[in-house]
Amino acid sequence: MRGRYLYKYLSFDQDMLVMDIIRDYKILFSAPSRFNDPFDCNPRYLDAKSPVTARPDLFECFNEKGISPAKKMVNRERAINRMSVGLRDGSLRDAILSDVGIVSLSRTPWSVLMWSHYADKHSGFMVEFQEPAVFTKEQNGVDDRWLVPFKVQYVKERPSVPYWENTEHDAVEKYFTYKSDEWEYEQEERVVKVSGGAGAFPYEPELLVSVVAGCNISSKNFAILSGAIKQSNKTRTKKIKLYRAEVDSAKYRLNIPGFKRPRPNLD
Repeated sequence: MRGRYLYKYLSFDQDMLVMDIIRDYKILFSAPSRFNDPFDCNPRYLDAKSPVTARPDLFECFNEKGISPAKKMVNRERAINRMSVGLRDGSLRDAILSDVGIVSLSRTPWSVLMWSHYADKHSGFMVEFQEPAVFTKEQNGVDDRWLVPFKVQYVKERPSVPYWENTEHDAVEKYFTYKSDEWEYEQEERVVKVSGGAGAFPYEPELLVSVVAGCNISSKNFAILSGAIKQSNKTRTKKIKLYRAEVDSAKYRLNIPGFKRPRPNLD
């Protein structure tokens, strides 16, 4: 039994490192600081009237013995000021996000805009993942290798994070899964890795089921793509399928011969 299909739009790079997603089953986790939207992973912080009362655990270190009450008060005020400055200038956000890596996936393989923006004007390619419907005892569903995603919520206002309150339970949701509704066409879901930062990391090979070449892919790059798939299929039981997108002769849409995923009905 298998689960949903999710898609990653990709462009060829000069050194062809992008091919590692097929050859070595490695996928790039991106740093949030490099995202193309300045509002992304950037919630609105709400201050508290009394940070010491709201988060006494953060200020416990200032209660050590041998320090006068006046000195404790000065140290607490300095800490609050440093944190407040960090909130205003963005350095605190950067510190929080420095160890995070994110993979952005989409629920749709048919978006002309996604092909244009993320697959180098349709000259790149798209990989199709199929997630397990249920994880077995041998599989660890929270392991980053399984690319378990969070659904992005598209809203009109930035989420609010009361910084001086303990909000660990919804930190991932507030930081990483809210975007402006102007991005709704992407139908995005995100794999969030909270340690290790950005970089190429392995994923489970069985997740990869097919690859779709863009309608403007060059003959050279199509040959490279096809060769990588053939090489990987030598050691696979379930083979990776290769398709090629085409421009529809009458409508503003793409066709992918042999590709059976349902197309949204926009007529």
